[in-house]
Amino acid sequence: MSIMENKPKEDPTASGTTLKTYFITGIVILLPLALTLAIVTFIFNLLTEPFVGIVKSILDKHTLLENGFLFLSADQIQMYTSQLIILLLLFFFTVGLGFLARWFFIHYLIRLWENLVARIPFIRSVYKTCQDIIETLFKSSSNSFKQVVMVPFPSKESMAIGLVTRDNIPALDGSNDLLVAVFIPTTPNPTSGFLVLFKKENLVYLDMKVEEALKYVISCGVISTPITILPKNNTPV
Repeated sequence: MSIMENKPKEDPTASGTTLKTYFITGIVILLPLALTLAIVTFIFNLLTEPFVGIVKSILDKHTLLENGFLFLSADQIQMYTSQLIILLLLFFFTVGLGFLARWFFIHYLIRLWENLVARIPFIRSVYKTCQDIIETLFKSSSNSFKQVVMVPFPSKESMAIGLVTRDNIPALDGSNDLLVAVFIPTTPNPTSGFLVLFKKENLVYLDMKVEEALKYVISCGVISTPITILPKNNTPV
């Protein structure tokens, strides 16, 4: 006695449903890509087409890109090259415009802050004084200070690092001696200090940059800076 196996009949609509599902999935994947490509192409042409003629005329004038390449004609190569050049120029122009706008905006905020501080009676004097001192010390140290020296301060038995601000100052006692103005910064805040007039023979000139001296003062001597005395015949002032 044979047993007959009953196989399920295939639904003819199942394959159609599967194809429909695959087609919709493909549309979902391709449609955003196609829309994105269309939008990018539209913007690309919108930005470059007004200037293509100018760039192409420059290329023609200098006889550049007059030969075709592969399946592209010379005119097409000039067109695409012109569009790429224009796009790059527009990119750098946009970046530069943003930089300028940001720069002016930041400076506008700084001016607004300074105008606000200038309206406060006591604060404006302190702020202006601190601003002038900081600009003098750090904005142009090489022009503000001429030389790093060591001076007998606050007593003859001790030495302090100072910065020469001016030389050849006439003595007040009527003598022919010329004095040297030395700024002695305090540590760790070099924006405050003492301005003392010394005779030149009381100064010890150092082979040290102004920036190194300021670092040495700010770090309370922690940053190791070699201190070398200049020979007397090699003093700058």
